[in-house]
Amino acid sequence: MPILTFTGSQHRLLLPDEIKERATPWIQRQATNAYRTADQAPFRRMIDFWFMAIAWAVRHEAQPVEKATGGLFVNLGPNPNDVRNFDEWRADLLVILAVRDFGSDSPDVANARKVIDLANRYAEAGAPLLLERLERSMDLSLPRLYQIADLLAGLVTEGTETRSGRTF
Repeated sequence: MPILTFTGSQHRLLLPDEIKERATPWIQRQATNAYRTADQAPFRRMIDFWFMAIAWAVRHEAQPVEKATGGLFVNLGPNPNDVRNFDEWRADLLVILAVRDFGSDSPDVANARKVIDLANRYAEAGAPLLLERLERSMDLSLPRLYQIADLLAGLVTEGTETRSGRTF
């Protein structure tokens, strides 16, 4: 299988406007605001929130939406205004997700557009669930970074307890 590049051509990353609006308080870098600290806004960019929404959907066994309906928030690609540095580990995880969903023999696994479409559909499915969970645990006296750390630590603990009795 050829190595996929997600920044060699342009790929649109999508989230519904309502989700982007609800996620904004959790994002550090924004065109309309000065940069905020990680304590105030733990996700550095909207793409970081988008990726966590995918992971959240997968972790909670949410099915991807049938068709991504969201609006563009950023392009991956070679142009100056595109995100040109897409971490290799993120790309690898998206390909693994595509293999899981499409099957290892599917030509879609080697199609970057199909993989990004799948990722957008998972992000759209997972983002409302993630925001619901984050908003439910809102505590104005606790920095948002700590809220996310507590949430992730809880998932790790839960996963460890679930698998602790297994043998391989």
